[in-house]
Amino acid sequence: MEKFTNLLQEKNIDALVVLNIENSNSATTRYISGFSGSTSIIIFSKDRRIIITDSRYWEQVKLETEFELVKFKGGQRFISLVAEILKKLGVKNVGVEKQRISLALFEALKAELDVNYIDVSNEILQLRAIKNDDEIEKIRKAIFIAEEAFRKTLKIVKEGITEKEVSAYLEYQMKLLGADKIAFETIVAAGWRGALPHAMASEKRIEKGEPVVVDWGASYKGYVSDLTRVFCIGEPNEKVEEVHKVVLEAQERAINGIKAGLTGEAIDKLARERIEKNGYGEYFGHSLGHGIGLEVHEEPRFSSTYKNVINANSVVTVEPGIYLPGEFGIRIEDDILVTDEGCEVLSSLPRNIFII
Repeated sequence: MEKFTNLLQEKNIDALVVLNIENSNSATTRYISGFSGSTSIIIFSKDRRIIITDSRYWEQVKLETEFELVKFKGGQRFISLVAEILKKLGVKNVGVEKQRISLALFEALKAELDVNYIDVSNEILQLRAIKNDDEIEKIRKAIFIAEEAFRKTLKIVKEGITEKEVSAYLEYQMKLLGADKIAFETIVAAGWRGALPHAMASEKRIEKGEPVVVDWGASYKGYVSDLTRVFCIGEPNEKVEEVHKVVLEAQERAINGIKAGLTGEAIDKLARERIEKNGYGEYFGHSLGHGIGLEVHEEPRFSSTYKNVINANSVVTVEPGIYLPGEFGIRIEDDILVTDEGCEVLSSLPRNIFII
């Protein structure tokens, strides 16, 4: 509340409008109000905290937020109701997140209400990037759930099991352990499919000796975890072990160098240089990491193009990878909390190749 009140003052905004229609912005909605439903509009001004939603959520709103409920009923357009309320408030400057809403919604709002619209997309992303203690604890719990589910899943893995079967069991275990849902579509990629960084689990059967990349996460009370590990049924060959060692060294170099005040570009470079030095630079194409919180990908980022400094209390992934087309891929990913002195690795799973 305090953060958003300050934002209104800094940007000379009379009211902030958060549109959560067409699933356009459930993350900011939940961040500012606590409401987790799929359809709502928030009007946040100096004196009013209003949430508009339909009959599906009238009871849920009472449980999740103290915002003043305005009931949307059939026969009126959502945007028309919003414009009507804003006109009564006499606003002249309205804050919106242009990066988060569709052109159709924005054009509809402008057609109903002729005021000055101020884009605060980046400002809200930066507010969300710095986590408070409660947010950090929820992320810790999401990590714990994901790690325990992975340990349980390894116990049922055997030669001939399909990627989809591994994925399904892992997701099932996360939910049994208390996850609201999976944080994103689970990646299980065996052998040559591991060279596809975002390969979804398929019907491929896992063969003896091939590395299997597993990228998974849990959502707990809205906050997510994001981890990647590699397992192998039987011993991997020397090349797999060599590549895994390079990726692990790159990750450790980055983690050891992280601290608040450095740019995302500088941290990315720490890992990238190690991979390039070992001759695999062209096989590491994505950025080193991204912020996590209410979303799987949010600010800040460890990237060669991210020149902003990283602030303390940001939670960011560190996930270098090497992907050899037609052969295999290796990625290791952990979730870290940036501090003034360095960082805390929130995840605890061993980073070795899990041999089954």
